[in-house]
Amino acid sequence: MMDLFNRMRAVPVTKPVFIIGCGRSGTTLLFNLLKGHPGLAPTTGHPDGEDHVGWIEHGGAVIAGLATPAGDSGHVGYHVCPYMDELDVSEETKSAMHRYYATQVLKGRKGLRVVNKCPHLSNKLRYVRAIFADALFIQIVRDPVAMTASWVNIMKAVPELMLFWPDSQYPCFWVLESKGASSRSRSLRSEPQLYPSSLRLFADYWTATNGNIPRQLGDSPSQLLTVSYENLVASPREELRRITDFCDLPPLSSLPVEIEENRNQLRRDLLADGDIEMIRERVKTVAAQFGYAATPA
Repeated sequence: MMDLFNRMRAVPVTKPVFIIGCGRSGTTLLFNLLKGHPGLAPTTGHPDGEDHVGWIEHGGAVIAGLATPAGDSGHVGYHVCPYMDELDVSEETKSAMHRYYATQVLKGRKGLRVVNKCPHLSNKLRYVRAIFADALFIQIVRDPVAMTASWVNIMKAVPELMLFWPDSQYPCFWVLESKGASSRSRSLRSEPQLYPSSLRLFADYWTATNGNIPRQLGDSPSQLLTVSYENLVASPREELRRITDFCDLPPLSSLPVEIEENRNQLRRDLLADGDIEMIRERVKTVAAQFGYAATPA
């Protein structure tokens, strides 16, 4: 058994692929498409393959997230999700994460590469790159109004949780508990930095996350590919070919999963016209950089 472990540990973990971006932006769709590629081995940890526990236990990540499906608390990982970079990576961390991917994800299979999707790594890209120097990152960006509507819908399933938006250079949502109907919980829910108090948080989340991803990789832009959710849905074969070319992989011969169209119109009834106008106005500078008009049809 020890000989097998040593052989598996020796498998080099090269050019892993990381799907990043805002949550509710199509990261799961893209992950499910790439899971079907014969050259990729997907992570499987909870939730939905994001593998928070693997990142925490082996990579030393301080990472927060929602559990899917919602468990007792609807929460997984830490409650906080701070920025991390190369200064947070030791040689022990690097060895542990490579060993974990080699033994638990690749399982000794030569020729395969890891694919992982985890939106909460989006403010930790230099940390990930310090562990996997040749990592490739695929950023998927979705219309900010559609993303917000999806978040509002998903948060209805976990009313015991709140999202906190920290005031920092590279922020990510914190996931806080707000169980019970105490006066403290009610007063917290009126704070502007918390959801469900304000939808402004989602606009700021979209702006900061998408703007900060290329900024973190400014010294290695060739390791980042940006994909539009809308383009992926409208032209999946063409976009997947662009993605596999970027990853230096053969093209997919067929679509591994069915793609539903018109999902950007779902849950719009959860947002008032004033909410949509506020979101468009608040994200407009960064949105224009990604090709989103201020008032799309």
